[in-house]
Amino acid sequence: MVTKCNIHNFFFEWSCHNCKDEYNVLKGTNTIKPENSDIKDAKKEKDAKSKSYKEFNEERAKKLFEEVFIQYLKKGTMSEEESLNRSKMIIRKQCELRGIEPWAWI
Repeated sequence: MVTKCNIHNFFFEWSCHNCKDEYNVLKGTNTIKPENSDIKDAKKEKDAKSKSYKEFNEERAKKLFEEVFIQYLKKGTMSEEESLNRSKMIIRKQCELRGIEPWAWI
């Protein structure tokens, strides 16, 4: 049974309890989840954590390094050495995400 607010007929007022109830009933957000939905939610989280990334070879790493380094230099708030170190740190992080060993030049 839909709870209808008698005061706000043409819109939902979010501070009104009856409007919130009516909205939730219409959207179906007030229904109870079945027990196996927790298992599905856990699988979705696991899949989200183990994303498949694009191939990250040395050529792509060098291109990314160059682009990030130039962006840091253009920003102008840090020295060239600090820009270099931060760019290398980003490449190391990308290698870590993909489970590959960083190259010697990093």
